[in-house]
Amino acid sequence: MMKVKSLIYILATAGLLVIGLNCGGPDRESAKKKGNVIPVRVMKVERGNIVKTLDYLGDIKGLKEIKIYSVLSAKLLKINHDVGSFVKAGDTIGIVDNDRLKQMVEQAEAALKSAKAQYKNVLTEWERIKNLYENNAISKSQYDAVNAQKETAEAGARQAEANYKTALKQLKDSYLVSPINGIVSDRFYDVGDMCTPQMPVFTVVDMDTVKIEIQVPDNEVSLMKEGLEALISVDAYPDTMFKGSVYKVYPTINPATRTTTVEIRIPNKNHLLKPGMFARVKVMVEKKNNVLVIPRKAILERTELDLSSGEITTSRVKIDRYVFVVNGSVAHKRKIKTGIENDNFVEVTDGLKKGELLVVIGQQFVSDSSRVEIIE
Repeated sequence: MMKVKSLIYILATAGLLVIGLNCGGPDRESAKKKGNVIPVRVMKVERGNIVKTLDYLGDIKGLKEIKIYSVLSAKLLKINHDVGSFVKAGDTIGIVDNDRLKQMVEQAEAALKSAKAQYKNVLTEWERIKNLYENNAISKSQYDAVNAQKETAEAGARQAEANYKTALKQLKDSYLVSPINGIVSDRFYDVGDMCTPQMPVFTVVDMDTVKIEIQVPDNEVSLMKEGLEALISVDAYPDTMFKGSVYKVYPTINPATRTTTVEIRIPNKNHLLKPGMFARVKVMVEKKNNVLVIPRKAILERTELDLSSGEITTSRVKIDRYVFVVNGSVAHKRKIKTGIENDNFVEVTDGLKKGELLVVIGQQFVSDSSRVEIIE
């Protein structure tokens, strides 16, 4: 804020001392005693729109953060996509040692082919024997023997097929595949390291949309609704405000902190917001249009103890808010009632009218019915 130095102009012909206004000007009583006109700045009271915001803090997270594990205990053989790489769903990020698994697949495939060929031969013989048996050309014992061979060959083929599928599954598990579109954000092993099922190999994060989980006190939870607009700022981009919205209000309150988790989602097409960033969040919980709106700095407050109950123990602090309006060259004190407010502006519900001249600078030196001079 620009500082305004005190200026004293002595007008010899008029004998009038006009004292300029700034942050440290002369006190009000001194000005009154000298009968001086108090310089003020004013603005017209106008209607406008105002938004009430609530401030929170949180960390940015990827909308989806998937950890890729190796179900096999094997050495990391190859890295196809390293940290920072964009991958699509289905892309192979890395491969663990699978030479032995490839041999197992080849062996299982050969065994399956042999079992199927054997079953085919037995099935041909069984159909011939069955036809003879139905025509009473052979005994039942002969038929039963061939039928048993068929069942054994059929079971062998099924077992060979199961072994082949198991070998294929193990070989497939050696390829570490991303299930989502995203960015590889972490890698926990180097090539040659032994991977284990207990620790992830990679982390993939969906950064097209990010989220922030804020903790809302229980007395503010009722104001949170899905779809409310939120503004997000981060230190990395101090001049940029990102827009998001309330996606989910969790149904329970943490008894330890008396807060509820509220999830904010933010579109992040250019990936400027990165998981782990510290963020400041303003949630727009209420908005009013076409109401009287004045600067917060124009309002003065008087605090007193309300003893109307007759007991100090049941008394409460009463805060009166008031402003000064100028009519002609005289300032008049106005008690006001206020509605929603934010960091800079306040809604006035009673006490002011559109078009009145509101004192916005110098009101701390003014009392009711003080003579004032409006300074541009």
